[in-house]
Amino acid sequence: MSLDYQVRGNGEPLVLISGLGGLAAFWDKTAEYLATQYKVITFDHPGMGKSSLEGKPTISGIVDAVISILDELDIQSAHILGHSTGGIVTQNLALDHPDRVRKIILSSTWAKPDKRFKDFFDLRQIILEKSGTEAYSTFTKLIGYTPAWYAEHLAPTELIDFTKANQSIDAVMIKDRIDMLLNNNRIDEIGSLNNPALIIGSLDDQIVPYYHSIELNSLIKNSKVIDVTGGHFVPNVYPSKYADIVKEFIGSNHEKNN
Repeated sequence: MSLDYQVRGNGEPLVLISGLGGLAAFWDKTAEYLATQYKVITFDHPGMGKSSLEGKPTISGIVDAVISILDELDIQSAHILGHSTGGIVTQNLALDHPDRVRKIILSSTWAKPDKRFKDFFDLRQIILEKSGTEAYSTFTKLIGYTPAWYAEHLAPTELIDFTKANQSIDAVMIKDRIDMLLNNNRIDEIGSLNNPALIIGSLDDQIVPYYHSIELNSLIKNSKVIDVTGGHFVPNVYPSKYADIVKEFIGSNHEKNN
């Protein structure tokens, strides 16, 4: 397996772990602001982008990729920011390698896949299988971004040809990654986390609704939750404000809130 990763800036190490798409590029806008203060590390998940993978994707495999990158950079421990799927990776990383993790930021993520979560991701798989990669991509953008941001930045001027394959999406890999999420549940262990944790939940998130953030805050004893707006992909919608929230947390001595 080969891993493609990028390092920006200097300072305390901060690893950014992207969501289901698994690409380092997801963080480009936010990383630009964070790199003024931290050594920011981003990477393509195994099997995504320029990172290779043999076999099916697993959460533990992504955790191992982070540890491998830290080892290669001779970094003993780092702050970890995980968004969506990346938040699940962050939880597993902190549970299995507590000595490698400093503060954690859990962004638009969840503790366990409940019935609503399973129904939603089952629907995404059906769209991918029955309607194709272009329909899947468009649905993800429509549901993941705020309507105004989609209209301004993503809405095409021409009609979308849903019969055309979206070459940026590997349908088999995405299906396997959704299965990876649906099969991950360590909610009974989350209460053992001792890391200072910031939980960022978006009030208008339709992919991972805000109540998941409330649940995480109730489970992690040394956590605080902050609510934002900007849909599921808030790091792209408000990158500067999002980076400021992360900077304030890493540099603060926070107290538990409920």
